[in-house]
Amino acid sequence: MDDIDYDAWGDFIIETVRAKGWQEGPILDIGCGTGNSTFPMFTRGFDVTGLDASRDMLCVAREKLPPVSFIEADFMNFTLDKRFTLVYSVFDSLNNLLDPKDFEQMARTVHGHLEPGGFFLFDVNTTIGLRDLWEAGIAEGWSGDVYYRWDHSFDEATGLAKVEAYCEDERQSFTEIHYERAYDEPELRVLLERAGFCDFEALTYPEGDIVDGSEPRLWIVVRKPLTE
Repeated sequence: MDDIDYDAWGDFIIETVRAKGWQEGPILDIGCGTGNSTFPMFTRGFDVTGLDASRDMLCVAREKLPPVSFIEADFMNFTLDKRFTLVYSVFDSLNNLLDPKDFEQMARTVHGHLEPGGFFLFDVNTTIGLRDLWEAGIAEGWSGDVYYRWDHSFDEATGLAKVEAYCEDERQSFTEIHYERAYDEPELRVLLERAGFCDFEALTYPEGDIVDGSEPRLWIVVRKPLTE
């Protein structure tokens, strides 16, 4: 993840929702991991909370950002005693929801934690993005003294991508297997509208243009209605 410009992503998120009328207020980062995606909001002075299901990752996040509140919870079913004006999630965290019913449940949970008029913004890999993730389906190299090799495959029938991530250093080696499900614009629109959201837009990054259907990754922004 060394080459990921989380700071630029933070700018994109804030600029996008400000252009749509966001007036600031509490922010929630779901799937925050080790806090890299939370950091840009914190450094800009926003009241940001991080949420993730991984206790180990949250331990790292708390060391990085002691003033920030980090919550261990599943982003499908969390219950907080706080409401937010913006909820965001980056780096295809939501592609880990392998069933559309789970995605809709997550969206309903987010909806319930937004203030009226609040925004939900996230990125997802599309079918095109997961089908053609890497040339020849392999990514390998060195990160410090760690050798890594990631083998990727895509199942057209299920829409699931599989990554077998092998890592090795002088002390140990291991393989992790990860799955992601592709989500495309038409399905996302339906799922989010069912969850109660309105003003659906699918955008490109970093331009913020409306997508044309050929994108490997979408940035989605929706809004909770002011009145329901």
